[in-house]
Amino acid sequence: MSVSALSTSAEIDVPASTRPVRAIGIDLGTTNSAVAEILVTPESTGPPVARCLDVKQLTNMGPQYHTLVPSALALHAGDVWVGAGAKDLRARVGEFKLELYRNIFWDCKNDMGVRRTYHKAPAGFRSAKEVAGNLLSFLIKVATEGDQQLPEATVVTVPASFQAAQRQDTTEAAELAGIDLTAGALLDEPIAAFIDYAFTHGKDTLAGMAEARRLVVFDFGGGTCDVAIFELRPLPAGESVGIGIAPLAVSRYHRLGGSDIDRKIVVEVLIPQLVEQNGLRSQGLDFRDKSERLIPALLGCAESLKIGLCREIARLKSFGLYESERGKLVQTNPGVYRCTLRDGSTHGLNAPTLSAVELDKVLEPFLDRDLLYVQETDYFMTCSVFAPLQDALDRAGLEARDVDFCLPVGGGALIPQVSEAVEEFFLGAKILRFDDPEQIQTAVAHGAAWQALSLAVHGKGLVRPVTGSSISIQSANGPMELIGDGTELPFPAGEAWAESNRLVIPKTSLTSAVQLRVELLSDNDRPLMCKVWTIPPPVSEGDSLRVRYRMDVNQLLHLRLDRGDVEDSNEGFEFTLENPLTSVVNPNAKRAEILDLKEQTRTDESLSVKDKRRIARRIADLLADLGRNEESLSILSTLNRRTPDVWIIHRMGLIAARMGDDDRAEKFYRAAARIPSRWNGPIFNLTLLLERQGRAAEAVDIVDQAIARELDPPVLILKARLVEKLDQPREARDDLLTRAFDLFAPLESLDDFELHWYRVGARLSSDESRRQASDEEARRRLEKPEDDLEDDGSDLPKIRAEGSGGTL
Repeated sequence: MSVSALSTSAEIDVPASTRPVRAIGIDLGTTNSAVAEILVTPESTGPPVARCLDVKQLTNMGPQYHTLVPSALALHAGDVWVGAGAKDLRARVGEFKLELYRNIFWDCKNDMGVRRTYHKAPAGFRSAKEVAGNLLSFLIKVATEGDQQLPEATVVTVPASFQAAQRQDTTEAAELAGIDLTAGALLDEPIAAFIDYAFTHGKDTLAGMAEARRLVVFDFGGGTCDVAIFELRPLPAGESVGIGIAPLAVSRYHRLGGSDIDRKIVVEVLIPQLVEQNGLRSQGLDFRDKSERLIPALLGCAESLKIGLCREIARLKSFGLYESERGKLVQTNPGVYRCTLRDGSTHGLNAPTLSAVELDKVLEPFLDRDLLYVQETDYFMTCSVFAPLQDALDRAGLEARDVDFCLPVGGGALIPQVSEAVEEFFLGAKILRFDDPEQIQTAVAHGAAWQALSLAVHGKGLVRPVTGSSISIQSANGPMELIGDGTELPFPAGEAWAESNRLVIPKTSLTSAVQLRVELLSDNDRPLMCKVWTIPPPVSEGDSLRVRYRMDVNQLLHLRLDRGDVEDSNEGFEFTLENPLTSVVNPNAKRAEILDLKEQTRTDESLSVKDKRRIARRIADLLADLGRNEESLSILSTLNRRTPDVWIIHRMGLIAARMGDDDRAEKFYRAAARIPSRWNGPIFNLTLLLERQGRAAEAVDIVDQAIARELDPPVLILKARLVEKLDQPREARDDLLTRAFDLFAPLESLDDFELHWYRVGARLSSDESRRQASDEEARRRLEKPEDDLEDDGSDLPKIRAEGSGGTL
């Protein structure tokens, strides 16, 4: 939504009625969900109150009641377990033969809007949308079962960064649950959280606001970290509401949430405790044992240890005692946590512990102010919470000192170290706080309920979608406004299209196509889109162009350009732009490609065995790039079950070496070297490994095998370096270098690998001219400008507008 409008009185005027009015708000979260209600009866006195429902959740230990419902679902013993019961079953996946995305599901919200199916699951559970539909069905049933008043309106929330496909999947999930999401009933989570704060705490903050203020909503949940920056605007006198909320930027980091902290605790703290208590070898636990059995079994334990420890840290901090107690502060979970491995063996983790010192170490990469990039291993991902914070500020063109208010929400905001770090980051801002920890986690559901009440009572939400900036099309005469700042959405109303014929073609061409730059701008000439439109001949300067456009409530801007006098629609320009006025980031290109490739393998029946092997190799490469080395090795190992492949086994050696597992790296290199081939890659890297380990004499014997296969210049350079390390005669080294330089092609034609070894040889030979020439070639390549950037038509003519532009 582009702009929200909220009453400064933070109250909804509910007309007197002879019947009860009930509104429902649902926070469909990645890790936990919640359902809130507002009930107004003829007997009600005072303002309405939003409250979260205590949801009955069946578990193996009997029913459990809580306002938070884990967003997990399991198919077990003939029943569908939702919430706490499914979460408990996750800890026993080995015991009950449960498999993720087959008969147990969690964190599925991250798959909304992407092309992925759960092909092993039964009908009705084969996509994130269907799983979400089951969760929503469970929640709405809780809200409507028995003799409870049926809701007049229901609102479901989504991350502000959700794109059109993700919003559409959420809408369809609601339909599967029998929920009709009318206009305004799909609400952005940061806006919902702020609405709840405004209704419960915000009168003093919002009342009498005379000028614009900037608000950051920091939503650190279980599965994602969403940062939304809004501008709070006092609306003109005479408006029935007092504050506008215009988004400036949204940054969402997928898989940066509390569950990533939990996974790191499992891998770095709990699994080592399990290994020690049971006398296991850490290397004896393979990727599948850890990822499919141990991590699911111990995630709940890690989460409860973290929560308990954080509560004690917060208590000690309130008394100023934490620093003196930190070194001896330890949280213990009583009892035994049993883990069943794939071989059927069961091992118990007795009285697991988490210390404050260990938690601080786990949190280090999540709170780093300097290293903001994503770091990924096979079992968890880490990224600083300051990455989305700084990214959102950069996209909004702001500094941290420009922020007036910060509202932290989500379970991750309850970690004392996180909340303190965010407060220090926004030193000049007022931190907006809820009264109790539970409200931080239920604010989104409460805000959705307030929105639903407004829909039920007034037929429109507290949030009125309005553009937060103007949108113009650039012409040779300057910007020509299409949609003005503050325009209510959808624009035009309904399904209509706005239209203008004021644009004309700027040049004549009777025989060749004309290429024009189509550029959209917002306020302050900020570029939104720049594309090239190719118009087939003949065209004449001054020919009229027709522009049609519309923008819907989900911030989808649709633009069409054509020659009004030409019937052929194929020559027109058509483009859809998502969130043109909100900067959104979701840095997941490689992860998205992995999901797409896995989905292609599962669903494309035309793929040959060769195609599937090629795709599997690509997936393994992408996983290794992300640091998920064990998973990559697992895939590559599967590809070698029938026929050994020298490239694949060599790749396994490279990955093992990257992991610091020299024993496996040497095993893989030697296995690849035994496969008949003229390729020296495995022998070369085995030689490097032996050299690094100080086994130079063995390395010389190995490198001689490569020389016997083929005289390759880098191999000769490597042997020359080994000869020098072994203090063999200088003449032997120089002879090898001379032979290598005679075999090298001209510098400019060498690839980067060959150039590197040429430079190594130049330094060994002390040949200054060779060294200078090769260094200069390396510098030239570093300074070479990128030549593969997408052509945005910046050198093409602009469309011309008749007249001087201005408002249509």
